[in-house]
Amino acid sequence: MSSAPNPDTHLDIAARHLAGPGRQSDPIARHVLAFHWQHDHNQVLGQSFTSSPDHRFRIASGQLDPGARWRITAAHEPLGPPQWMAGFSENTPEELVTAVTESLIVALPDTDWTGEHHPALKEGQFAGDAALNALVAAGWREGAPVGGVRRVESPDYLARASLRRNSDPLDLMGHCALAIEAGPENAGEPYWQALFTAGTPALVTDAFVRALTDPAPLRRDGDGMDERLLAHAGLAMTEDGLVPLPPAYTDHDLDLATAQTLSSLLAFADQGVRVDDAMEVLADQVLPSTLQGPGAATSWGELPEEQRLLGVMLALDLVVDSSRYVHRLLGLSDADADAHCHGMFNPEGLVNRPVWDRVVDGAVPAVPLESLCFTNEDLYAAAGTVAAHVITCVEAPGVSEGFYDQLIASRSIPDGESVCWEDLPDHIEWPAHDEIYRRFTAAGAKAAGLFAPGMPRPAPLVEAAPGHLAGPGHLAAATPAAPLLAAGWTLAATPFTRDVRYVSPCGRISTTEVARVAGAEWLTVYTDPSTNLPLWVLCADERTPAEITTAVHQALATTYATAPADLRYSTPSGGLEPLAEAGWSEDNVAGHAFWTSPDGGTAMVDRTSNLVHAQGHAPGWLVTAGDISPGVQAGWTIEMTDRVPRSLRRALATALVRTAPVARLARQLPVEHAADLTCAPLKPRPAAFVGIGRATAARHRSLEADTVRVSAAGVPEPHHVPRRGRPR
Repeated sequence: MSSAPNPDTHLDIAARHLAGPGRQSDPIARHVLAFHWQHDHNQVLGQSFTSSPDHRFRIASGQLDPGARWRITAAHEPLGPPQWMAGFSENTPEELVTAVTESLIVALPDTDWTGEHHPALKEGQFAGDAALNALVAAGWREGAPVGGVRRVESPDYLARASLRRNSDPLDLMGHCALAIEAGPENAGEPYWQALFTAGTPALVTDAFVRALTDPAPLRRDGDGMDERLLAHAGLAMTEDGLVPLPPAYTDHDLDLATAQTLSSLLAFADQGVRVDDAMEVLADQVLPSTLQGPGAATSWGELPEEQRLLGVMLALDLVVDSSRYVHRLLGLSDADADAHCHGMFNPEGLVNRPVWDRVVDGAVPAVPLESLCFTNEDLYAAAGTVAAHVITCVEAPGVSEGFYDQLIASRSIPDGESVCWEDLPDHIEWPAHDEIYRRFTAAGAKAAGLFAPGMPRPAPLVEAAPGHLAGPGHLAAATPAAPLLAAGWTLAATPFTRDVRYVSPCGRISTTEVARVAGAEWLTVYTDPSTNLPLWVLCADERTPAEITTAVHQALATTYATAPADLRYSTPSGGLEPLAEAGWSEDNVAGHAFWTSPDGGTAMVDRTSNLVHAQGHAPGWLVTAGDISPGVQAGWTIEMTDRVPRSLRRALATALVRTAPVARLARQLPVEHAADLTCAPLKPRPAAFVGIGRATAARHRSLEADTVRVSAAGVPEPHHVPRRGRPR
């Protein structure tokens, strides 16, 4: 390779600390000889000494110590002991060293150059803090002090300055007062270093820092530059000249890493933010739906407590679900995210998560969906606020944890050697961390966009049809026993259990709410007082939709009040006429009768003798809907013995053929029935709530009185506000 400068290899280096030494000459001698300083050269040692005319300043070059090839010594008296010293290693950019020498020799009109009055010899002029402050003002970042040493670092992590306040005044090469160096930290010898003892005046340190932070680029010939410095500029020298190096990562890689981190965070937002914290975040946010109409605007904090709690849970649910499409905030396509994010994004929506396990730990506030004071749009706005809170609460180290062990997309080689972010050298990885954190926080500022129209936001509140496939619903709020209580039935003790038993005024009929893991089973029994044996039994399992159970209980209460004899003396025929009227098909096979719904058989009524609750294999009715395959447990079953009153059979048949959609929380819909369900966002209802003050809202009935949680053992437990783990 030719050593002659090639015009094509000239570079302008903006980061001056990475420019290298420049021309191979002596920057000190070239400047001081013009001012008649005395110059001596020791050819044997290869050292030069340049002294001021009064011998108070001496500049030595070619020192044996490579950490200070140039060393400046200043003394009060000619040839006296040093007051301060400064040293610069061999590869220190020439312009930086020249700035210091020129600060010593450029005479000002009012400068007394006769000796101790020289501005570089005044006592108490050291300004190490001012030097570091100037670096910070130029964009360098300040780190935490370590052992009393103040430290700042360049934006690219390739230069740093440290200030020791109690250093030895004459210690230059050990632990000097101010040290500035360039090169990757903890990677051996730095590219260059500049050292200053405690007495060095601000005149000198300020000159060096000004030259270091000057935004004007330094011109260099790439042909003579260290290959490491060229690599920092993204270049390499070849026989044909400079060629660009492939980048360690691309802008697209940064977006993908940011998206991965956001997705990881939002997917577990319910664990990082406590529900009561989210309630506080939303306390003053006005519900958009209350801004329309004549009523006063209402904030979340003014809602009854159980409504606030349910709203926050649903908003957190939306935030968790947004993890599957948060990459859209960064302009990434779904295909791009799927191709490069290695399974980081959750493809499932709310409807595909039927059990409210992680968000509410089984506790659902007892709020009838028909009486909600908020809408889906209110929940979208709340979710945007909560998502922004979740994102902005994460500090830079937490963001790094989200992607540091992930593959860099542009350097991911199938069946080959791929590179993770943590594999990059620190000085390359850390700037990437900074940029990803910047993009991460910028995404937090526009988190509301995750729930804007056009985004794949699910509706937390839905209307689903047919109702018999919509799951049990909001049982705690639907209160299927309400018709019985309204008809004068009373609560009876159930010793040693947490079951709830409702008894008719005559005492012959009881309906028991049996606590199960997945909900409540409803068991109704008519007991013959003469034999103390059941005349008939009706049992709806815990997955039976609340609307169907409620319809049966309403018929039971009405019949008891208007024709009580019909409850004791019933016939096994009749009552299923609504099925035929709705187009259900009736078949008889070997004396076995069954009715099948016209929608492909999603529900069926079967007359059988294989009933759990029937004595002696007496015939009866088995009603099923949905998927009741072993191990699935998405559908439901009702058993009725043969003598169940006709009015109850008719109420059940009428409820089965009901076409009107039912209100549901989207996440409570059985995923196994998704293909057969028609869902639409729940239509806003006229607001029945009048704004109340916070103090009044706080006095609403307690959650312990309204909500029951069922443990794995089937025992109801008092409800408590779920608490979330803190962010990682």
